[in-house]
Amino acid sequence: MAKRVAVEQSLSSVADYLAERGYEVVRVNSLGMRAGDLKDCAAVVISGQDSNLLGQEDIAAEIPVIQAEGRTNEEISAMLAERIRLLH
Repeated sequence: MAKRVAVEQSLSSVADYLAERGYEVVRVNSLGMRAGDLKDCAAVVISGQDSNLLGQEDIAAEIPVIQAEGRTNEEISAMLAERIRLLH
């Protein structure tokens, strides 16, 4: 079964790369995102440009958050695989 991963909309190359590797990619908008938007996701990948992931300081994601800024698609994929492996 594919792992479901949320990816910020602005990261289309990352989303495409992960989808090609068997991840089920859900594209999300970081502005106004709610914790419920991440339901059933194993992790979320954000651009790193907006440190307030969910648009509110009082909402926290209980899944791994990977900042894509300064990383290659390969590095992001490896980090994602490692963090998901640690959860299971």
